[in-house]
Amino acid sequence: MSRFRVGALAAALAAAALLPACDSGKNTVHVMAADALALSFQEVKRAFEAKHPDIEVRLDIMGSVMASRLAVLRRSDVLAVADHRLIEKILSPRHADWVAKFASTEIVLASHRSSQRRAAIAADNWFDILLEPDIRFGYANPSQDPCGYYTRMAWELAQKHYFASRGSDRPLARQLDQKCTPQYIALDANELISAYLNMARVDYAFVYRAHAIDQKLPHLLLPKEVNLGDITLDDHYATAQINVPDYKGGTESLRGAVIAFGITILRDARNPEAAREFVRFVLSQEGQDILRRSAFNPIQPARIPKWCAVPDFLADVAKAEN
Repeated sequence: MSRFRVGALAAALAAAALLPACDSGKNTVHVMAADALALSFQEVKRAFEAKHPDIEVRLDIMGSVMASRLAVLRRSDVLAVADHRLIEKILSPRHADWVAKFASTEIVLASHRSSQRRAAIAADNWFDILLEPDIRFGYANPSQDPCGYYTRMAWELAQKHYFASRGSDRPLARQLDQKCTPQYIALDANELISAYLNMARVDYAFVYRAHAIDQKLPHLLLPKEVNLGDITLDDHYATAQINVPDYKGGTESLRGAVIAFGITILRDARNPEAAREFVRFVLSQEGQDILRRSAFNPIQPARIPKWCAVPDFLADVAKAEN
């Protein structure tokens, strides 16, 4: 049986598909968004509705992998996920024609007031402290939440940064993987924070910096070579590769990349006009300023990956990647 509980996603999908997607008005835009965007998109919703009093934004917040699979079943208009690659992998070409990379963040090591060894932990020793026998740490399920597989990629990059680059063959990533037992692998980052970190079931947790800022968590910043948050280091991040169970019970190989959130409009959107207005607002200066308050790094102009074309309505705020 997989240590990542891949069956939980299938059960959740089956249950969630039965839930009705209710409307309260004829000009409603349905937005499904990654949990890391929860606070930012609540503020985006308020600001957008103030500018567009005729449009109501319905937000549905969940983990990105589940959101990518439920967006069609729930007939969402807009989908925003923590890994833009999910749009191409899961929804293209049948359900989505394009994706815009609009913001990035980074992996950090969050703690709480009573975390053991908190006074001693630093950017050059965090891995040794995590491996001490009495220290407990957790991360999100990499089969269901990009934060989980980005964490595993960060471990691979840490091994390269701290050891391989100095000629050491220490298998740091494997050591961290073996130390973090299944009982400390949460369903997603929200559960990791609420049920594991805040309840002191773990001393430390790997989360996005946006999570840490929004929820006022003490956290340690990791080197840019490790944290997957520097858009100029994408080629370096690509040297990390991990294998994780997929939702069908198989195994999937994932390559490292800068954390880049992606947004799209579904091909069968019920309200495409309002959806386009919402996406333009997210990519606008006002929308990006809201994201900055949660420690997101806006990608301006938004980037459109090579597999798709720049939508006409985004021609002035997005550009195609080379």
